[in-house]
Amino acid sequence: MGIGGVFFTRGEHNSLFRWQGEYARIGMKMRRCSIILVAAAVCFCSCEEREAAARVYTGKSAHWKQQEVPISLQCAACHRKEFEQWAASDHAWAWRQVDSALDSEPFHGQELEAHGEKLSFRTNRQGHLLLTNHTSGEQFKVHSVLGRRPLVQYLVEGKDGGLHTPSAAWDVQKREWFDVFAGDERLSRDGLAQRRSGDWGHWLGRGMNWNSQCAWCHMTEFRKGYDAKTDTYSSTWKEPGVTCIQCHPLADTPDSDNGCLADATTRKLTTRQIHDNCATCHARREELDDTFRAGDSFDEHFRLELPLIEGIFYPNGMQQDEDYCETGLRLSKMGQAGVSCIDCHDPHTAELKLPQEDNSLCLRCHATGTIVNNTPAPIIDINTHTPCPPESMGGRCVECHMPESPYMARDPRRDHSFQYPDPTLSAELGIPNACLRCHANKDHAWAQQHIDRVYSHKTREITRQRTRAVAAAMQGRGNEANLLSALKSEQNAAWKATLLEHMAALPRSEAVIQAAKMAAKDESPVVRAAAAQLLGADSQGMLHDPSRLVRRAAAWQNLAQLHRIPGAEQALQEQVSTATHQADQPTGAMQLAMLARAAGNHAEVEKQYKRAIALDASSPVAYMDYAVYLAGMRRPAEALAQMLTCAGKAPQNALVQYRLGLILAECGYIPEAIRAMQKALSIEPQYTEAQQALQQLLPHHHPTSH
Repeated sequence: MGIGGVFFTRGEHNSLFRWQGEYARIGMKMRRCSIILVAAAVCFCSCEEREAAARVYTGKSAHWKQQEVPISLQCAACHRKEFEQWAASDHAWAWRQVDSALDSEPFHGQELEAHGEKLSFRTNRQGHLLLTNHTSGEQFKVHSVLGRRPLVQYLVEGKDGGLHTPSAAWDVQKREWFDVFAGDERLSRDGLAQRRSGDWGHWLGRGMNWNSQCAWCHMTEFRKGYDAKTDTYSSTWKEPGVTCIQCHPLADTPDSDNGCLADATTRKLTTRQIHDNCATCHARREELDDTFRAGDSFDEHFRLELPLIEGIFYPNGMQQDEDYCETGLRLSKMGQAGVSCIDCHDPHTAELKLPQEDNSLCLRCHATGTIVNNTPAPIIDINTHTPCPPESMGGRCVECHMPESPYMARDPRRDHSFQYPDPTLSAELGIPNACLRCHANKDHAWAQQHIDRVYSHKTREITRQRTRAVAAAMQGRGNEANLLSALKSEQNAAWKATLLEHMAALPRSEAVIQAAKMAAKDESPVVRAAAAQLLGADSQGMLHDPSRLVRRAAAWQNLAQLHRIPGAEQALQEQVSTATHQADQPTGAMQLAMLARAAGNHAEVEKQYKRAIALDASSPVAYMDYAVYLAGMRRPAEALAQMLTCAGKAPQNALVQYRLGLILAECGYIPEAIRAMQKALSIEPQYTEAQQALQQLLPHHHPTSH
């Protein structure tokens, strides 16, 4: 196929998932409230409480109208203590109506300038809160409110029928408006997610649509209600905020013995089921549908984000972007041992069960060797465990192993991967370490010297080797031997999946295929799903895997033949269902385009690619994938037009320049193709495919003699 053969070495579905990670990196920044934990299961209506079931709760709430949570109020009649604990929690404040007592100060003639716009906030004579964009001349009435601390965000109605949250938020301590994206220069990388008017990431764009990006974690039994035909939302929910029935689902009918409203099958959930319920909001994840209910498995409804793309996680698993808790916890030894949310957090108040300042929370297990799932916690003597004085900040477990990072500019959150400070990796890979967060005037060598006085290098080498292998793979320099070596010694399912997915970007050698075949038998669906990506067309048997996550991964690898594979109807329907659920975002439209192509419906293919472009006209992603399709349909002139537009959107993107060069070569523009390849290499000097393509192009270039 010559130069054209190089162009199609990467499948469209792989391109989709690569860019889907970029959208996830930015889009998930919109789930914005400090919801600490989803409440765990308690048994409704014990025998002693049956007599009280007919009583009506008469307590008062600080912020929501009683009639807005009528179902939870019925729960409160028997469970007053738990209800009042919940009512004071961040869960209860996840969403509320406008309240003049709470919202008058932010809307008292305040102003903010950000992203080229001037916004003002005031209250009119009718008591309505108004946000005015003086740059565009638009004015919006505030619809509702998210959160209470350390910041508050306000929702306004957008033209798509959904709610949108401005990038301006109110700091409740400093009592001022601020930009939640301040200092986030990474968001403009490669032309992705600019915050200017008309961009996907602008606060009126689809990337800041609350119904799509935020609402699942702010409302109870939320359903998005997106209509692709009209491109509008008609969302519904049972109760505002995260209320009782989000964690204790309703039965079809009340219990005939005691009138309890809760489903009997979810009154006493297992620890794993409780944890999975928490994870639905406290995870960086792709949402496959909106039908999860307490008691379900997280991995059947969501695809967890792993350390695969630069800028989301550090290569050792520490949080870098707004990653929440679940991925870090799964990657940690504590998570591997079975430590769950409710081991540390109260399920109703969402507060810590014991203080962290004096280490009593951590030492509850680490001073006694408590056994969790047959794994004893290492016993820690805080007097000898740290090179810092025990009474100092460095003597606090969380400061070293769960350092805070600010998100949304002013919202500090603790890392849940429970790493140890490793200044050696900090110096090599730029991974922050807790030592220099306190001792900012020192360097990595100083920190490593002090750590070496207490800890042995040997216990850290295995972790360092894995981190180095992942770091190289994140940068496009994955090494098969290093990844396979790390995989061989790895016991943690989340890390196994991470290493396997990084291998999917490499040539599939016999050693890699054998590793994938072994992983295909792993008990973890996350690992099996990663194996399916590696096995490609050989993963057909996994289309019948008991896990939807695995069937989905196998279906993408067999997409072109999926309609013709016997028994693949379930996997195909699940693909269509997820793509339809995500159709309000560019990635969903691109998935629908690929499914339509597999079905031979080319009119639908073009419709969906054009929808994806319309949903995010500022990004190169959809343009590039549409160009791949057009080239495959032998329409090179149209493909070139798309790639030229794409290159204009992202002039410093090496992949875009590489594909532009290939299309130029297909159209016979050899000198221009060479320049595009050279530019790709100037951006990314180690870009192997661009180097190979350039070597193929140079012999065909015959400069005119003068």
